Amino acid sequence: MGRRTKDYPLKTFYGKIHGQYDRVNRIFTFGRDASWRRKAAAECLKVRPIRILDLCTGTGDFLLELARQANSPVELTGYDFSASMLELARKKSRGLEEQPEIRSLNFVEGDVADMPFQNASFDAIGITFGIRNLLYENSGAGAHLSEIHRVLRPGGRLVILESSRPGNFLWRQFNALYLRLILPYLGGLLTGNLAAYRYLAQSSKNYYTRDQMIGILKNSGFRMISEKPLFLGSVMLLAAEKTD
Repeated sequence: MGRRTKDYPLKTFYGKIHGQYDRVNRIFTFGRDASWRRKAAAECLKVRPIRILDLCTGTGDFLLELARQANSPVELTGYDFSASMLELARKKSRGLEEQPEIRSLNFVEGDVADMPFQNASFDAIGITFGIRNLLYENSGAGAHLSEIHRVLRPGGRLVILESSRPGNFLWRQFNALYLRLILPYLGGLLTGNLAAYRYLAQSSKNYYTRDQMIGILKNSGFRMISEKPLFLGSVMLLAAEKTD
């Protein structure tokens, strides 16, 4: 992903929880995360991109969904800072290159603040449940946004699926209680890493609203195409276009 945040050594955390990461995600989202990724992949593929970057790919679920939905030739790249996460992604994606639509499939380890790709390398970039790690209390937030903008071609599409603060007051209170009192302790019990899930819960609870995230994207050189609340506003699906 990117540089460590002020208090949370994310690379260490993800290295420790990678084995249980997918299972815990299914539990915490009540099994809805797969359907959200399907929506995000469909949004990403609407412009029929050829070169697609799955940023903060983690264990590769979004990249696999892109491969499943692709009905024209695509070149897929998964990028993440966690070697252990990428190893799982490689295992899960074995055989995908045999699909006629998949021209190439690559996984690259590195820092989002300094990506090893040329300017305008990608027609589309997808980030599913990863951008808050790049922006939330992160000293490298500006560099991360700048690099995302740099490697996307002019007119290219950026699709973001991420946690959001709900607008409805009652649901926002329930969501906050769930993230503060249930998610970190259950995640800690299942993975043996309470600190990691305390961070994940806190960053989800305190992350930007949909309108705030839209403002950040506009100020970073993107034009909004569509924005949709999911799960009563606890999750947002945003699609934007690089303006220059």
